[in-house]
Amino acid sequence: MYNNLTSYVLCLFLVASAAVAKNLPLTTVGFKKIQLLDKYITEGASIGDVNADGRPDVIAGPLWWQGPEFKKSFSYAPFKAYPIKGPGLSGYSTNFFTFPDQITKDKWTDILKVGLPDQPAHLAINPGVKPFIASNTKHQCQHCKAQDNICNESPQHLNVLGKGNQLLAFSHNHITLSEPGIDPTKPWEVYKVSPKDGALQMYTHGLGAGDINGDKLPDILEKRGWWQQPDNWDRKTPWEFHPYPFAPEQGGAQMFTYDIDGDGDNDVVTALNAHSWGLAWYEQIKEGGKISFKKHTIMTDKSEGNPYGVCFSQLHAMACTDIDGDGIKDIVTGKCFYAHNGRDPGAEQPAVLYWFRTTRHEDGTTELIPYQIDDNSGVGRQISTGDLNGDGKMDIVVGNKKGVFVFIQTDKPEK
Repeated sequence: MYNNLTSYVLCLFLVASAAVAKNLPLTTVGFKKIQLLDKYITEGASIGDVNADGRPDVIAGPLWWQGPEFKKSFSYAPFKAYPIKGPGLSGYSTNFFTFPDQITKDKWTDILKVGLPDQPAHLAINPGVKPFIASNTKHQCQHCKAQDNICNESPQHLNVLGKGNQLLAFSHNHITLSEPGIDPTKPWEVYKVSPKDGALQMYTHGLGAGDINGDKLPDILEKRGWWQQPDNWDRKTPWEFHPYPFAPEQGGAQMFTYDIDGDGDNDVVTALNAHSWGLAWYEQIKEGGKISFKKHTIMTDKSEGNPYGVCFSQLHAMACTDIDGDGIKDIVTGKCFYAHNGRDPGAEQPAVLYWFRTTRHEDGTTELIPYQIDDNSGVGRQISTGDLNGDGKMDIVVGNKKGVFVFIQTDKPEK
């Protein structure tokens, strides 16, 4: 009887919680889902013009699909599909991230590859007009080691130092930035942003860059705080660390700064635990010349932890872009499908993909409103966004244990 009564009370509580969830504001943003592959080859996907025809292509693992139709695919390395489950590391692709960029001096876009944590980053040199067939299992283009020991789970390739892109990562217990020298096929120049720190180790989660203090220089974010870029950095002196517990437990995915509330300074948004629950943004507060933050919870481990009743776990990849074209950046994230072979909280729940609209209300409050894109794809470790078909709207690509997916933004009528 006690168990039945407990179940009844719990049921009433869940019904009441669902009843008070706010209705989503209408949106005309929709997406068309295209599955490019139904095999597990990668934990991420990216966008770049691989064949130099002026149109974006999609890269995922060793394959790339020619845009804008994405019906023809090619390889730049041997194709291999991996099992979704497996003992040890056997159930994981050796390709986690791809960062396309024109790194060599020809017109062809090359690919910076990052694999399992603790492995090197490699530069794949674009072979140009002779790509390999998609079913290739033997051949690869020239691969050159760029940097040893990329040990964290959210490296990024972006412009931090003011000229070109650098690989931002944790390596050998340091936060590092690396970039090619005169010969990009040789090991890259590696700059240590932080002193040696045992907390910056293999499988560490949460990393990003953005201007926190308004000096026009990108700073570096991690789960414990932010590192301030000095003026005219000598590439040797460690940056000043400002502690703040953005994600005091395991840490999340890619971290971003932008002016969420529209008050003129940059705020921070991050997942709280890549293998569990939580999403938040942190409002920047300046008092007496000192920078601090106020936490705003977006989502918790319960549906009532979000005003719209949305709750999902394992936010292991995140992107930041203006989805709806209103001039304000939004957040794209979702559930990482079987990140630990089904052993994480909420692992068996649908592999959802969402975008969170940054919404500034007339009363001065700001919220990130969740809109579901899909419930059977999710994310891996890397989401990429870009205009794939030239219509001026942001599209999305993901790769994970469910396959490789493109989401083309469409207009949908308001109901």
